Amino acid sequence: MKSANIPHLYIRNGIYYYRNNNLWKSLRTRCKKEAFRKLSFTLFGTTPALNDTAISPKYNPITPNSTALTVNEDLPSTSKLIKAYLDENGSRWCAREYTRIESSLGFLPKGIITRVIAIELKASILAVKTVTTFNRYLKYFNAFFRWVLANNALITVNPFEGLKVIEKKKNISEGRKAYTSEQLKELFKLAERYGNNDIRYWLIMIGRYTGARMNEICQLKPEDVTTDVIHIRGEILKTDNASRSIPTHPKLVELGLLDWVGNCIEKRLFHEWKPVKGSYSHKGSRWFSHNNPYKSDIKGEKAEVDFHSLRHTVASELKQAGVASQYAAQILGHSNGNITYDRYGKTVNLTALKEAVDAIGIMPV
Repeated sequence: MKSANIPHLYIRNGIYYYRNNNLWKSLRTRCKKEAFRKLSFTLFGTTPALNDTAISPKYNPITPNSTALTVNEDLPSTSKLIKAYLDENGSRWCAREYTRIESSLGFLPKGIITRVIAIELKASILAVKTVTTFNRYLKYFNAFFRWVLANNALITVNPFEGLKVIEKKKNISEGRKAYTSEQLKELFKLAERYGNNDIRYWLIMIGRYTGARMNEICQLKPEDVTTDVIHIRGEILKTDNASRSIPTHPKLVELGLLDWVGNCIEKRLFHEWKPVKGSYSHKGSRWFSHNNPYKSDIKGEKAEVDFHSLRHTVASELKQAGVASQYAAQILGHSNGNITYDRYGKTVNLTALKEAVDAIGIMPV
């Protein structure tokens, strides 16, 4: 028996069915509202926006002569689309970025994703991740669905459109904290446990006196470090500006950096830490996180200061010393934020940078 005026919806013995010509499929419900939802999903791969009242009998999702999809199996699964997306675009990304994208898309359900499912996924991610992390995942979800819309005629809607969470703007300086002098003393004690023939000692010391990112440090080769300069020129760098040369801080020479570099017979100074999926700092980061004197005892809570805080420490010292912004940008591998400098300016002369680098370490330890 046909149910009201809703095409393809029938009822037998109180159970609702989907019918298309000779095909009958039980919707396994006695609830008309639930049956309508399941019917819509079967026909279109999505559920309609319904209020909590009864379904309007005038609703006509398709006409009797419609050629719309009648079975959701015709739509490709999300897992198949992800594989095709990665196969087509993967060569454009470095190994590290590929891993980030692949792992982010791993949060997506394997079947067909509707708007309802997208909203539920958003809620589930936000329950365990920060807003910033969710928005980062969302960036990858939207890029994926832009590709899907351009390459699959059966899918016409991005279910994640408009789901970004607007974050309250924060002062840039309120992000990660710089180390205090007391905190630096504890960090140096951690380094000294290993001695100056150990990669863990030099990871901390190079980070302290250059402000370089951990992944940059872990890619250093013996020929990158000389008495006068440390060249940051790894295979995988965060930005174009990250490729740079930093005058060697006299404190590093005093601590024995050149002797340690001279004794290295491997291609990389930090060769004990093998890269993991394009990340040279993966193992170093795990070691530091586990041994950070300021890690939180509360699971999931960030440490008060971490390795990246050394960059903020160096930036703060350069600022306090009155170092010109273009010099600080060259040392830290940042953009100047000025089109004249960024597009037309050349790298700063190393002689001019030497005085700026000497300002690093002015904080008493």
